[in-house]
Amino acid sequence: MARSELTHPSKPINGQSLLSFKAVLESYLGGGEIRDLDLAMLMNVPLNRLSQLKRAKSTIETVGRGIVADETLDLVDGEDDVVAELPGVRPNQAILVRLLLKHPDWVPIPLRPSHPEVFSLLQPFMPGSGGSDEGRAPNKAGFAPLFGRSYISSYKMLAEGADGAQGAGLPVTRLQLLVVTKYAQAFAGVLQTLVGKQSQVPAEVHRALANTTGWALLRERDSLTDWMNDDQLFEFETAVNRRFREWFDQHYLQVLEDEAASRDVSPELAIEKGKWTNTAAVSDQKMAAYSRATRPILGRNDSPFSLFRESFGLTSAESYWVLGIQIKAFYRFRQRADQRIDAPTSILLRYLFRYPEDIGLFMPAPASGRDIYEAIQQEGPDFKLSQLAPLFGASRVMSYEFAEPGAACPFFARRLATIFWQQKQKGEPAYRVLRECVEEEVIARGLDLNQFWRDGRWHR
Repeated sequence: MARSELTHPSKPINGQSLLSFKAVLESYLGGGEIRDLDLAMLMNVPLNRLSQLKRAKSTIETVGRGIVADETLDLVDGEDDVVAELPGVRPNQAILVRLLLKHPDWVPIPLRPSHPEVFSLLQPFMPGSGGSDEGRAPNKAGFAPLFGRSYISSYKMLAEGADGAQGAGLPVTRLQLLVVTKYAQAFAGVLQTLVGKQSQVPAEVHRALANTTGWALLRERDSLTDWMNDDQLFEFETAVNRRFREWFDQHYLQVLEDEAASRDVSPELAIEKGKWTNTAAVSDQKMAAYSRATRPILGRNDSPFSLFRESFGLTSAESYWVLGIQIKAFYRFRQRADQRIDAPTSILLRYLFRYPEDIGLFMPAPASGRDIYEAIQQEGPDFKLSQLAPLFGASRVMSYEFAEPGAACPFFARRLATIFWQQKQKGEPAYRVLRECVEEEVIARGLDLNQFWRDGRWHR
C-alpha cells in the first residue's frame, strides 16, 4: 500500500512542510487556527525567527554554508556559540513535524473549548450569578470579568456565531485553560475514586482516565457517566462540584481579589463588573504600600513579568506561549516600566508565581535523558547510549550530556522529550514511532541508515 506524501514526506522536511503541518494540526484541534505562537512553541524557536524558518531549507542543504556579510540571523536560545550559517530546519524540528503529521493527537497543545462551553461549565460557580441552585438566569455579564476583561466583552464572547475560543485574546484563553483543566482534574479525581469502588465499569472509562485530560476529557463527560444510576450520578456531580469550588473560591478567586487590590479597585467592581483598568504610574513609594500578595505587576526589570521566563526555566518561545502574548505586547509592557501590565496577563502571572507547580498545566517539564534512555532500553535492549541524541535530532557527542544523571533536558530535545514521555506513560509505542520518523528523515536526506546509527551524523 502506497504511503501518503502528507504523513510520510519523501523529501527532507523544510519550511514549506510547515504549511501542511499547520493544516493537519488545525484539523485535529479545531476551535480556530494554529497561530504563529503555537508553531514557534512547537519548533522551539524565538517568535521573531519563525518567518525565517517558514522559508528555510533543510539543514542537509545549508550546514556549512556561511551567511553573507549583510545577512543577520537571530540565534536560537542556548545556541549563542554556533557559527552563523544559513538558517535551516534542524533535524529535531524535522522529526517533530514527521511525528505530529502521523499522530496529530500527540501534539502538546490542549483542545480548546469555546467561550459558551466555558461559561456553561463555570456558571454555577460565578460570583453574583446566584448559580443554578437558586433558579436565577445565568449572569452572562459576569463571565469576561473572571478573566480580566470588562463585562461588555462577555456579550461579544458569548454571542451566537462568536469565533470559538478566539476573539478575547490569548491571555484570556490561557486563563480559561487553567480553569477548565482544574475542573477536569476534579472530575477525573472523583471518577477515579468511584471507579475503584465498582466491579463493573465500562472499558472506555478506564481508557479515558488513563489517556485523556483537560477539555478532551470533559467533552466526553456524558458518555463517561451514563453507566451510573441516578443516585450515583447525583453524588458524583456533587463531589466534583465541591472539589472544584474549593479550588475556584480559595485559589482562583483569591488571586482575582488580590489583582483587584493591586489595581486599587474593589473586588466587587473588578470581578463582577470588569473594572480592571488602571493606567496610573506606580512609584517605588506607592509600591511599598502594597502587601506582598497585592503588589502590582509592572513592566519593570524586577517584576514577575520580566522574570517569568528565567523563574520557570522556559525558552522564549515557551514563555510567550504560556502567557499568550506577542513580541509587540511584551515590549510594550516593558517600555511602560512603571505601569501595570494587561489584567489577564497579570492574573495569570500572579497565579503561577503563587502556585508554581501549575506551570505544568501549560508547559510540562520535559523528561530527563536518563529516564528516556532507561525507558527505551526496556523496549529495545540493543539501543546504545551514543544513539540517544541522534534519536532526538542532535549529534552523537551530545548523547552523554543528555543522559547525565540530574542534567536538565537540552534545548534541542525539549519538545520531543515531552511528547515521548507523555505517550510512553499512556502505553503508546513512543520509541518505535519516534525511531520510524528519525529513519524516514535520514533516508529523505540521502544518508545511509546503517551508517547513521553508527556515527549519528545528520549531515554529510
